[in-house]
Amino acid sequence: MRSLDGQPTSARSVFEVEARRHDRTVERLLRLQAITAALAGARTPAEIASTIIDQGMPALGAEVGVVARLSADGCTLRNLGFKGVSSETEADWAEYPVDSPVPVAEAARVGAPVVVPTREERNARYPVLASVHGVEHGGAVVAYPLVVEARTVGSLGFCFPASRAFDADDHAFLLAMAQQCALAIERVRWHEVAEQEIAHRRASEEALRARERELTALVAELKQTQGALRDADRRKDEFLAMLAHELRNPLAPLVNAVELLEVAGPSTPVVARARAIMSRQIGHMGRLVDDLLDISRISRGKIALSVERLDLVELARATALDYRPLLEARGVRFELALPVAPVWLRADATRLAQAIGNLLQNANKFTDDGGSVRLSVVPDGARGAVSVEVADTGVGMDPALLERIFEPFTQADQSLARSRGGLGLGLALVKGVVELHGGSVRAASAGVGRGAAFTITLPLGSAAPRSAAAPRSAAGPSASSARRILIIEDNVDAADSLRLLLERRGHAVSVAHSGADGVVAARTARPDVILCDIGLPGEMNGYGVARALRGESAMEGTLMVALTGYGQDEDRKLASAAGFDAHLTKPVAQATLERLLAELAPSPEAARAAGG
Repeated sequence: MRSLDGQPTSARSVFEVEARRHDRTVERLLRLQAITAALAGARTPAEIASTIIDQGMPALGAEVGVVARLSADGCTLRNLGFKGVSSETEADWAEYPVDSPVPVAEAARVGAPVVVPTREERNARYPVLASVHGVEHGGAVVAYPLVVEARTVGSLGFCFPASRAFDADDHAFLLAMAQQCALAIERVRWHEVAEQEIAHRRASEEALRARERELTALVAELKQTQGALRDADRRKDEFLAMLAHELRNPLAPLVNAVELLEVAGPSTPVVARARAIMSRQIGHMGRLVDDLLDISRISRGKIALSVERLDLVELARATALDYRPLLEARGVRFELALPVAPVWLRADATRLAQAIGNLLQNANKFTDDGGSVRLSVVPDGARGAVSVEVADTGVGMDPALLERIFEPFTQADQSLARSRGGLGLGLALVKGVVELHGGSVRAASAGVGRGAAFTITLPLGSAAPRSAAAPRSAAGPSASSARRILIIEDNVDAADSLRLLLERRGHAVSVAHSGADGVVAARTARPDVILCDIGLPGEMNGYGVARALRGESAMEGTLMVALTGYGQDEDRKLASAAGFDAHLTKPVAQATLERLLAELAPSPEAARAAGG
């Protein structure tokens, strides 16, 4: 019997070869099973590499084993396991380019097995390995790519101590190991990706929770801040109301005293000039108090307009009459340019007059003696609007100031002397009032020293005029219009000055300085009119006086007027609810009071006629 190469052989030798081949096949199958079991529990690439190398080296008779992983960009190999070499060599070859001249790099690069059976071929093809093992040492090398779904993820390789041939069983074993190794590496990679994604999501969730905690704390802080701001705003309003009350209380007797000087004082030029000065300054202080309160009410939306159809031309003319003396007294030329025909719109006459008046007051303040101020009204039917302009030749403004001139407390005069005065509220009030009417206001100036112009634009109303009301008599009080008036006022100066003024007008006046005394005085001698302060000392304030007297039949014909320093809308509502017929804010001009008496309080003769 001869072998395949023609050499004589015996039946026994053939049997022994087949037996060894069978044993090797069984051993390798067992190792593949061990590899499968070990890889199933592997959690890291290093564990996978260690399993492959530990099982592959003894099964193949190799002296060196390596498993490398290809980077995501396909440019670099990183050894996951490298056994059978020195620690220096392992460190030097921990990571290397995929185009390096070594078998595992070539297998990964070309995607096919690399088989070098002899030492001579190894030395020729891979001189680097010859320098590691030595030219006279080592032998065959083999490397297989690690492929998953036609995608190379790395390679494995083995070096042998001598030259050797590789049969079909060797290649089948190497291919099986490569396939299992590739699948395990890919599984671990996906596990790593999943863990990274989970870690990222956990980090994101924790960041979101931390952000939610921050937002919750921020919301709580904002709520606390809002509460503090509301409390501060409420305290500010209370302070402003009290400040206005405390300022108006001394203003009331001053106004009364000035009017007393006018009707009873000596008519010398010096007295007349002093009286004019006092009147102007008291009026200025009154406007400051009103502005301070109005800007607060506008900012909180607390002003309700009393809208009616009105002629803007007549309103502008009447407002101009109030300010013309102030301007002309300083030698400022005042021009009025109004249309001949009425200009109708729907507005609150008092508030709109206040806005135009504030512009005229501003022009008066910032126009030097000898300058000029012009008030004009220009309707634009095509646009359905009308413009009211106040232009002056005064100090003008820097362009940067125009952008914020309507903000509260903005001052055009920033000098240390502050010679122009004011709180910087007038223009802010103009803006607030005009916007409440659905209009707008703008400022223009060519620069410092070149004057300024302020233009209010308002929507037009219906052109149909209202029927004219019968004019009221302008005649002063007569003996038949004298009233019995009770003043309930704790401020002695305010009460006495008002009493003197009313008595000069022919009225019979009595005074009480507390709520309780006022109720007694009213019941003792029923008055035609009660002028009652609100902030009275003791347990009974002005509201208490009104509630105590309003329900009595003897007081049905008595006019009850709240005369107080509290002038906000809420104060007016409280006065009306308590039973007052009217609410006047201190200081009150005598003409205003007389007009109210003429309109609301019946004369004694009329009262007697009504009683039959």
